[in-house]
Amino acid sequence: LLPRPAAAPVSPCMSKRRSSRAIEAAGAPSKQRRGEPLICLVCGLYADGKVAVACSLLKELKATSVLVGDLAAKRAVSKKAGGAFEVAEYAAEVPHLPDGSIVIVAHDFAQPSRVAAAVEASGSSSPKLLCVIDARSFLDEWESVEALPPRLREAAKTDLRAHLRDKKRCEVLAECVESADVI
Repeated sequence: LLPRPAAAPVSPCMSKRRSSRAIEAAGAPSKQRRGEPLICLVCGLYADGKVAVACSLLKELKATSVLVGDLAAKRAVSKKAGGAFEVAEYAAEVPHLPDGSIVIVAHDFAQPSRVAAAVEASGSSSPKLLCVIDARSFLDEWESVEALPPRLREAAKTDLRAHLRDKKRCEVLAECVESADVI
């Protein structure tokens, strides 16, 4: 008999169980039905990465609307998309969806599972959640128990879209990663 391998260390912010959203995604069919609108929710702490992923999606999709969680992301997506797509900022706690295919670039502190549940509750198809991470700093941030910088927390206090504003950086990352269909 071989000795049992030691259990991997658990980060203070790492969940001990998979979220129900992740379990549902694992069993869900991966094919999108032809003609059915596609809703993609791009989340994570890295605004530049989210914009790059959203622009890549826009190159593949046609007749797509883009909803963004902040003004800086709206400007960046508008600039990179070259005016080929309608880009709108959502100011409510969760976005109100137009008809057709949509790419949602969530606020940095938005809770992806909450936004996805609101999208589904509105009668739309279940969104595909994409989490954007920075591979160079992900493990350091995942294991960090430091709070978000005070200036970011203060700026997000009055923002309804910032559901996770009082969480630590690792907790925000954990929510995004555990909710994601694609990382």
